[in-house]
Amino acid sequence: MGLATLHRVRRPSLADEVAAQIRQAIVSGEFEPGEPLAEPVLAARLGVSRGPVREALIALERDGLVQFAPSGRTRVREFDERDFEEIISLRSALEALAARLACRHWTEELAAALAANIDQQERAKTLGELSRLDIDLHEAIVRASGHGRLIAAWLVMRPQLEMCLTHTFELQLKLHHEPRNMAVAAHRDLLRDLASEDEETAARSAADHIDAWRKWHVDRPPQRRRSSSARTPPTGTGSKP
Repeated sequence: MGLATLHRVRRPSLADEVAAQIRQAIVSGEFEPGEPLAEPVLAARLGVSRGPVREALIALERDGLVQFAPSGRTRVREFDERDFEEIISLRSALEALAARLACRHWTEELAAALAANIDQQERAKTLGELSRLDIDLHEAIVRASGHGRLIAAWLVMRPQLEMCLTHTFELQLKLHHEPRNMAVAAHRDLLRDLASEDEETAARSAADHIDAWRKWHVDRPPQRRRSSSARTPPTGTGSKP
């Protein structure tokens, strides 16, 4: 057996831990789009040297969450209308297929898990928590498809999806909508259609659910600057997105 190309497996590194913390700060909206990510500042804040921070930023660039300028400076990535269109169109296609396949593997346990997630969304205290629960629900549906390559493709997108979703919720709040109630209502409709186990209905519902993002980013004028106070979802009754 040829083993010359094999190497000792490395445990999770300090750079991985640093990347996880910075990734969470970005997708939750703590670090805003366009915000500088200076290595010395991050290193001091995290209590590490600059080496792991530099490795982490390179990994986050691969995730599509940060950008390196020609000068070498790093910023949180800013998504434009083309970015949103690409994300929405690809996610819509993937999740429509996932919903169709999930119907073939539908169980009472999956239905109960999704319903419990939606109940947690209703109690979410921050937009970051709401976006994490939202994406967790969609990941559960994608995994229920049992389609390995579909799951892998979707997971590559997940950090960008969560980042976009947090900023969508903040935009909705800034425009006097109620993101928590909108998300809960939309997900209950999606769960109902999945539970019907009708593949066409479920696929169409999943695609429509994702396509609804367009009216917040692709179809509206460029006025997406957020208020720093837009962090906590209000209570009350809202409409679907």
